[in-house]
Formats: sequence, C-alpha cells, structure tokens
Amino acid sequence: MSDPTVQSDRRTALVLGAAGFVGRHVCRQLAAQGFSVLGLGHGQWNTEERQQHGLIAWLDADITPATIQSICADHQPVLVVHCAGSGAVSHSFSAPATDFSRSVDTTLAMLEFARLLPTPPRVVLASSAAVYGDQGDRDIRENTPVAPISPYGYHKAMAEMLCESYSRFFGLETRIVRLFSVYGEGLRKQLLWDALNKFQHGTPSFFGTGEELRDWIHVDDAARLLCTAALAHGAGHAIYNGGHVRANTREVLTLLAEAGNTGLQPIFSGEAHPGNPRRLTASHERAAVTLGFQPCIDLQQGLQRYANWFKTEGHL
Repeated sequence: MSDPTVQSDRRTALVLGAAGFVGRHVCRQLAAQGFSVLGLGHGQWNTEERQQHGLIAWLDADITPATIQSICADHQPVLVVHCAGSGAVSHSFSAPATDFSRSVDTTLAMLEFARLLPTPPRVVLASSAAVYGDQGDRDIRENTPVAPISPYGYHKAMAEMLCESYSRFFGLETRIVRLFSVYGEGLRKQLLWDALNKFQHGTPSFFGTGEELRDWIHVDDAARLLCTAALAHGAGHAIYNGGHVRANTREVLTLLAEAGNTGLQPIFSGEAHPGNPRRLTASHERAAVTLGFQPCIDLQQGLQRYANWFKTEGHL
C-alpha cells in the first residue's frame, strides 16, 4: 500500500482547543510527526508542558478571527485541527448559546482564516457522533443522514456543514472526524471521571439503564486518527467515524471498578437520559480502508490506564 500521508517536514500546525483533553494529545501527535505546533484556546501550560506537547506558541484566549490571526502572525500553518468545544450534551441544554458559539462560531472563524490565506491550510474538525442521533440497532456509516437529538448534536452538524460549504465553494481541503465515546488519561469530566469519584466515595449509583451501547475509543487512538486524517492525500471534503470497541455502560463501569480495585458494582436508576440515544456505535470500515487506520488500545487496557492515572492524581 502506498503511503497515504503527505511529507511532514518541519512545518507548522495550528490546534484550536490545544489545552483540552483531545487537543493536548493531538499536539503531542503532531509534534512527534515533526510539526511545530501553535495552540489557541483556554487553559494553562507551564514551560515544560508546552515543550512536551511541541508547542512553539500558545495564546490563552477565545477563538475568534482576531486571535487566530494573532497566534499565526509569524507562522502560516499548513494544517489546522479544531478540537475546541464544550464536549457535553447536557451543557447544550442549559447554555445553548454558549455551546453554539464554541462549536459553530469558532468553526466559521477557522474556515474564514483558512480561506483568506494565499495557500490555504488543510482543515480538520473533531466532530461528534451526536450528529447521528438515535439510529436504532445498527452500526452507523458515514453516509447515514444526520439526525441530532440535542442542541450539541445540531451545533456539531452545523459546524460540519460549514466545512463542507467551504470545501465546495472555496476549494478548502476539509476533514471531519466524528468521534464516538473518547476516554483516557487526562479526562476530568463525563461518565468515567464521575464514576471513579463515586466509587471512591462508596456511592456507585448512576442515572440510566446501564444498557446504553456506545463505541469507545482511547484518546491516544482518537488523536492519532485526527492526525492521520489531517495528513492523508486527497482534495475536497471527507468524513470518518472515530470509534473502536462496542460496550454498554454497565460493562464499562464494571471493568472500571475492577481496574480501580474498588470492590463495588455500578447501580443504575433505570431512567433514560434526555438527548442520549440507546445505541450509538460506528462502522469503522472507511478509516480502516482509506486511511489504513487501526486503533491500538483495547478497552480493558485503556480503562486500566485511566484508573492508574486517576490514582496518581491523588484519588482511590
């Protein structure tokens, strides 16, 4: 098989949301591939962390046309990877305008910046499986019509449509990676973080039925997929699913409790979450065939790594 990637000599990449959970791992992956990395978003980096993640410049600010211009004043990126956003379906119900701004406005700012450059960079958007909504009992392919059931999902779909529009009408090379359930070291929110905190305090009660089926992918693999898509040859617009292992919530939390040596079992309320489908699992074929991408970290290994990291943070 021919190499599907462009040559990554010492060049520059811009990561939006660089200090976030997925963004940090993307920075590290790009640096390992020989890129100088510019970072924009909110968060704190010390000098050592910046060096570890390959950052040559960092701007702690909202993602706007002005801040993108500022961070790129001395370096024109050949790649822009958008990893920013709220990352929470529930937040989109309580603060929909904020969620819209973090997903849609930031994507538009990125695309306009890219369009106006003499040599536009390739643009990669870390999107979400939430755009699919509830597709029933089947693995979802990338050509499945989007049908979001939350403001979060609608906003991600809008951001995707902007990318497709800028590819179609302005010739930008755009890539969408629809990430499913991403987990791993550094995640300080969402189900697994909450679960380990509950196990620690001896209160393993959870909302939901426990039968919610999801497609889990470790953050190292998710970041590697984003970078692989970013470096793949091909003009136009492309979409890839980002998942790996199918497991329901009960199975995942049981494995996590065992990984943390908690001696506890999860207990579920039996009530369904609003805006969350019963099943959300991906077909992985397109990324495997067109990009040659295969995830490396299985679920049990990944959950053990996460539990070990949680302990090093002073828990359990």
